[in-house]
Amino acid sequence: MRKYRRIKREKGSSHQGYQVSLTAHGLFSLLTIVTCYLYLKVATLNLLNFLRNPLLFLTIFFVISAVICFVVFVILFGRRERITTLAIPKMSNHSKNISRKIYRLFNDKQISDVLKLSNSTRHGDEFPTIYIWVSEDCNSGYIAIENIATFDIIDRDKYEQKISGLLGGKFSRFAVVSSELTSNDSYMLFNFEDTLTSFKILVDKSDSELKSFTSQNAHVIKLSNDLFWHSDITPHMSLIARTRAGKSVLAGRYMAKLMQIQGWIVDYNSAKYDLYVKQYRGKSDPLEIVERAEHWVAVMQKRLNEIIEAGKDKYLELPDMVDIGLFFDELGHLNAALELDKTLKKRWEVAINKLTATGGSAGIHVIAISQFATKEGFLPSLARVNCSDAVIMLGGAADSADERKYLMPGFADLPKRSYQTGQGIARIITSGKKWESPHFYETPWFN
Repeated sequence: MRKYRRIKREKGSSHQGYQVSLTAHGLFSLLTIVTCYLYLKVATLNLLNFLRNPLLFLTIFFVISAVICFVVFVILFGRRERITTLAIPKMSNHSKNISRKIYRLFNDKQISDVLKLSNSTRHGDEFPTIYIWVSEDCNSGYIAIENIATFDIIDRDKYEQKISGLLGGKFSRFAVVSSELTSNDSYMLFNFEDTLTSFKILVDKSDSELKSFTSQNAHVIKLSNDLFWHSDITPHMSLIARTRAGKSVLAGRYMAKLMQIQGWIVDYNSAKYDLYVKQYRGKSDPLEIVERAEHWVAVMQKRLNEIIEAGKDKYLELPDMVDIGLFFDELGHLNAALELDKTLKKRWEVAINKLTATGGSAGIHVIAISQFATKEGFLPSLARVNCSDAVIMLGGAADSADERKYLMPGFADLPKRSYQTGQGIARIITSGKKWESPHFYETPWFN
C-alpha cells in the first residue's frame, strides 16, 4: 500500500523539490553524454585539440552535477509527505476480489469532482488514501477515507448516502449505514452492508414449535439469521412499535415461546388484555401488574442471596438457576392508568428500577414493550437507561428521531426511511460490531 501522499499535477502547478532535482539530474546526464561524445571524437580525429581540455572539464562538471542532483533527489524523494496507514483485518481471497473491485469505483473523477475530497495545492490536487475492507461472509465491510483536513466535508448530512451512490451497478446491494472516525481521527470509516438480502427468520408450519430456531446456549435468543441477543451479557431489552407494526408477534408469539423451549420461565404482562396475556397467564390489571413486578423483586433478592451463599459471583455458575423473561407490554397504557394513583405509580417505579438495575445478576430479564419511547409512554429514566443496550424499534417508531434519541443516544439523525410491518431498526451492543449501531431489522415471518 502507498506510503506517501499522491499529488496529481494540474496546469500551472509548481514542481516539487524532488521533481526539480530529478529533472536537473536528467539534464546533466544528457549533457554528460553529449560532452563525453564530443571529447572522444576530438581525441580520435585529432582535430580541434584546443577543445579537448574544456570538453573534459565540462564532462567532469556535468558528471559531478548529475551525481549531486541524484543524491538531492533521493533525499527529497524520501522526505515526501507520508500518509497515516490503517491496519485492516485480513481478508479471504473472495473478499479481496470484491475489495479491489469496489476500490476501482473511487477513481480520480469520483474523488475530486463528485465527492470533492481532493485538496487543491500549489503543487496540484492531493488525494486521500482509501482502504476497502470486506467481511468474511461478503455481506458487510467499510470504506476508509483518509481525513486530509476534509472532515468538514465528510461529516456533512447525507454524505453517507453520497458514498452509497457510488456503490451502484454490481454492488447496488451494498449501502452505507453508518460512519465514524478512527481513534486518531486520521480516517473516516463508512460502514456498508448488504441491505437487499433479507436475514429474517421464516417460520413454516412444520417449524411452528420453533424448535429449529433454538440455540445451544440457553442464554442466547436468535432474533434473525444474523442477530442474536446474548441475555447473559445484555440482560434487558426495549421493544418500541406502533399498533400492528409486529411487536406483539415478535414478543409473544416468537420470543416468549422460544424462551420457554430453551428452559426459561416466562411471565407476560400487558396493560391491555390480549391473547398472549391469556396464553402465558399474565396480568393486565394495573394493580396486579405492579404486584407482579414486586413479586419478582422478592424473587430476585432471594436468588441473589442463594448466589452469595453458594460462594459464586454470577447466576450463570449455578446450573439450577434458569433465566426468567419478564414481559411488560403496553407501558403507555399502564403509565396512563397509574397517573390516577400516585402511590401505585411510585411502587411501580421502585419495582421496575430494581428489576432493571439488579435483575440481570440474578438471571431476570426485563423486556419492556411500548408504542412510544417517550418519557410519558415508556419506563422511568433509570429503568430506561438500563434497557437501552438492546433496542428494537419497528415501523413508525424506527423513523422517529425524537424517540430514537431516548433509547439510541447519538443516533437520532438517521436517514428518513419507510418501514413496512415487521421492519425497523435494531441495536444490541453485544451482538457484534455490526449491531453496535442501529441497523435494518426484520422480525420473524410466520407463513
